[in-house]
Amino acid sequence: MMSDKYMLVDGEITLRPISKVDTEFIVDSRNSLNIFDNLCSDLPTYDFKHEQWLNNFDYAIDMIIHYNKQRCGRVTIYNIDYRNQKAEYGIFVNQEYQGRDIAYRASKILINYVFSNLNIRKIYLHVFSTNLSAIKLYKKLGFVEEGILKEEIYKNGKYRDLIRMAIFKSSI
Repeated sequence: MMSDKYMLVDGEITLRPISKVDTEFIVDSRNSLNIFDNLCSDLPTYDFKHEQWLNNFDYAIDMIIHYNKQRCGRVTIYNIDYRNQKAEYGIFVNQEYQGRDIAYRASKILINYVFSNLNIRKIYLHVFSTNLSAIKLYKKLGFVEEGILKEEIYKNGKYRDLIRMAIFKSSI
């Protein structure tokens, strides 16, 4: 049973802060091929590394996405930089829950929360230029392309381009 404390809710979508009990879910999700192939990292995620990261967690809002009370993904605002009023965004939704508009709705909840409650004027992200479904989602959310980082990440035996996108508080 989830506590209502610190949760953001919109219909059947609920965001709640990540915790240690989510370790197995995060490790399994990040290591699944459809998510792993779109991460900049080449290393698998391990439970002990995830727990170390949780213990040093700072400057982030990291939420587990629930759809009809089932864990299905994660959405996060991290690298929060209050001096420059910007932060980085990331999301994944497990494959069996994709195509239900969950990523869009969860992102809207968190982005609106950040722009309404924090002194942040810009949220940015990096996405592989080949991840067309993610780029489509980000554009639907209002993100615009800021530039391309050519051959930025070596992944699966080749260098891949990253697109930098951003959304501004003034644009929503």
